[in-house]
Amino acid sequence: MPAEKRRDRYVAFEVSDPRRGREAVAAFHAAVASWPQTERPRLVFMERGRGLVRCGHREKDALIQLLNGLRPGNPPVEVRTVGTSGTIRAARARYFSKP
Repeated sequence: MPAEKRRDRYVAFEVSDPRRGREAVAAFHAAVASWPQTERPRLVFMERGRGLVRCGHREKDALIQLLNGLRPGNPPVEVRTVGTSGTIRAARARYFSKP
């Protein structure tokens, strides 16, 4: 039986203080460093306090739980997921402002 094909999902998130986005990115990278390379989520981009992460459809729920649980920095900054999409184009249109 062939292995099931990975279907990418794009999870949008926002940081409560946009100026501290780098802290959130560093905490995200540290949190997913222990995940297996093939299943590891990737940060696609970050702009103005909002970011987009690509993951497989099987890892989506674990990623959402991880992002909502991140509290980087001192004092802690809140990271909250905004939504999930199946394509990067739809995620950009729904969750990020137009230039």
